[in-house]
Amino acid sequence: MSEESPAFVLTSSQLSRWRDQFYESPINRLAQNVCTTSDPYNACVQHVAQEIAGFHEILRVPTVGKATTMGASWICAGLDLLRLPFVAKHRMPDFEFSTAYLLYWHKMERCNYFLHSVVELLDRCEPIDGRTFSYLMKHAIPDAGNWQMFVNLVRKHGLMPKKCYLVSVSATRTLQLNKILRSKLHEYSSQLHAQYTFDGDTSQLPAKIETMREELYKVISICLGTPPVEFNWTYYDLNKRYQNLENLTALDFYELLVKPCCDLESHVCLGHDPRVEHTYQHNYHVAYSSNMVGGLRQSYNNQPMDVLLQSVVDSLRAGSAVWIACDLQPRFYTQSHLLSLTSHNFELLFGTPLGLGLSRAERLLYHDSRPNTALLLTAVTLDEQLKPLIFRTVGTALSSDSKENSATALMDDRVEGTLETDEVGRGASGSKAISLSANWFREYGFEIVVDSRFVPSSVLNVLQAQNSTELPIWDAMGRLLA
Repeated sequence: MSEESPAFVLTSSQLSRWRDQFYESPINRLAQNVCTTSDPYNACVQHVAQEIAGFHEILRVPTVGKATTMGASWICAGLDLLRLPFVAKHRMPDFEFSTAYLLYWHKMERCNYFLHSVVELLDRCEPIDGRTFSYLMKHAIPDAGNWQMFVNLVRKHGLMPKKCYLVSVSATRTLQLNKILRSKLHEYSSQLHAQYTFDGDTSQLPAKIETMREELYKVISICLGTPPVEFNWTYYDLNKRYQNLENLTALDFYELLVKPCCDLESHVCLGHDPRVEHTYQHNYHVAYSSNMVGGLRQSYNNQPMDVLLQSVVDSLRAGSAVWIACDLQPRFYTQSHLLSLTSHNFELLFGTPLGLGLSRAERLLYHDSRPNTALLLTAVTLDEQLKPLIFRTVGTALSSDSKENSATALMDDRVEGTLETDEVGRGASGSKAISLSANWFREYGFEIVVDSRFVPSSVLNVLQAQNSTELPIWDAMGRLLA
């Protein structure tokens, strides 16, 4: 049907009739007065105490210290997963890992990975205006990431105590740094394409990239500060005894002190994607979803939601926290810090429901929902049948400083969903834990990362033995986490 079809033209008679009908309703006039002077989401909040009836048991992971902030949620949640068993063993309640240290290497490795990906796409004769190339250019150097990116950074570069690497202004507000790096990466992509066009192959591009990487290293080091190669770490343990460790590298620190408490290699990623073409009991990975040449790409084993929930409960019962990726939308968030499907009543205000007309699979297909935030679950309330009712996090990974920075940086990088994530963050301070109902998690939880001990053996066999299906870089399950 033509775009100029009369059937789709808004006519003055239609608009006049709708206006008259709108103002005939006192509820519409009241709703208009409320929403033109306040947030529509807040106006839809149901201010009714949500009670947990008939709960049987509460499982908690011992949490010491405060949640990690000052960084992207995927880094903060990952560091908290390591921090909890580390401080429990070494009796250092105030210990914090450096988020700025991982950010530095994320920027450096991502720039290198980007250039490598450009060469690979040119070698495959991918058109510059093709969807893969365009997506890569659009998301050249985001702060956002995924679980596998976190593992890549820690395995190669290790970890560092927060006090051993000072946080720069550019580490807390990466917008300008990202603009500089993105502009240089686009410039370098043009040069690589021109060289490829002139030569007819990619044989000369690696040498050209060497100079580019050195220039990018200089920019990143100037803005973020160069991490120390070695550091001395002094602290008082819980027994007030002075401890002094000298000439440590960040990799030494992870391998010798952190890894024995929590080994990233033993953790596996399970996802839930109910789209018909994405079958359960199958491995998937997302193209160009890494931050490191030779590193892991985003990957998961697709399972029914009941498998994910049971693994989460088993892990929390054993005292092991769970990293999750979810869709943190403001339409489910309230000042009580509870994510629930019944927290808002949009139909009462607008006369039409919101979010009820699409199934979970349809929300993915039509881009109404996608993972955008990582959280760390540390507690669960069970009902009398030992099924989960409410989960609780160690605390939000969005601090007051990082929320604004994350939003502006990712908005500039055109990462969809940043505004939603930021709005939720504005309602949750860095010291507040978030609760989420199990029913909400069934609809808006996408991935979990748990120790393999808490995953059924049948699932582990599939993870280890089965080939993996590649999803395109723009697939909803491959969305990076702010």
